Amino acid sequence: MSTSRFKVFCDESWSGTSPEAPFPCFVFYGVLVEEPAEASIIQTLDSFKAQRGLYTAKGPMEIKWSDAADEAKSAAKTGFPNRLEAYLDCFFQLMRARQISFAYLFLSRKEYERVEPLFVSSHEGGKHAFFFMLYFQMLFHCFIKPQTKHNPTAILIDDRNMGAEGVQYDIATLREFLNRALYRQSAPKFQLPLTAAFRKQLERSIQLVDLADSKAQPLIQLSDLCAGCVRYLIENRLPPPPGEGQLGLFASPAPSLNVEDVSPQHSLAMYFYGRLRTIVGYSDIHLLKPSYHHRFFIFPFQFGDRGA
Repeated sequence: MSTSRFKVFCDESWSGTSPEAPFPCFVFYGVLVEEPAEASIIQTLDSFKAQRGLYTAKGPMEIKWSDAADEAKSAAKTGFPNRLEAYLDCFFQLMRARQISFAYLFLSRKEYERVEPLFVSSHEGGKHAFFFMLYFQMLFHCFIKPQTKHNPTAILIDDRNMGAEGVQYDIATLREFLNRALYRQSAPKFQLPLTAAFRKQLERSIQLVDLADSKAQPLIQLSDLCAGCVRYLIENRLPPPPGEGQLGLFASPAPSLNVEDVSPQHSLAMYFYGRLRTIVGYSDIHLLKPSYHHRFFIFPFQFGDRGA
């Protein structure tokens, strides 16, 4: 039986306070690819950048959600199509081709700030442990348990926002969390202990948890762009757009907005939402609700009444 090898490229995002979002939240997210397809996917993304002028003498330029306003101005000035929208189209093409999966966990900032001090006071590792506990929840429940299982998996996390109170996170801690959880999932109850060989296989399932520079990693950039759209939609509680040509029998059209009232971020996020729901089988997806779609997994996270 052949063994598949996977890579997860991930990051996290949260709201600032200026301006304050209606529903500020934290989002932990990532994209999953099988290793044999990684090179061709990156070639596709780099070729897109080269064709659309997102290339310098040093190589491909970085694409970020925070570029939404500048790109909208550029598109309006030059008359060329919006390149961030086109980059999202690359993502949806890869989804349709079953070459990539996207998943995210989200929770309200209020809930995060409520539970973090409770967790820190009762667990070793302080804020580091709390942060990695949430990363564990996203990676294990969105990618490892339903998709990669015990196949070798490398996890690469953007290092730009890593660290708490000026101290770099110990990235090896996350690897230990994941492998321990994977072992617990596979340990047979009321049976003989696992063989040493199988235990060793499980312990090495998560082969690598490491930091990566998003400037040089187009798959982290792609996940950042998707997550930026997702977080904007969640934080503003925007409803799903109607399908093309669809309108309920007694429904009224959504109120139209003046062009000057629609921000570039709003336009890009709604473009993402609309395109996502055109994929066969995804027309019912709602970004605030759980989704168990193999290629688009949503995990709305909540702590119990007692916290973590």
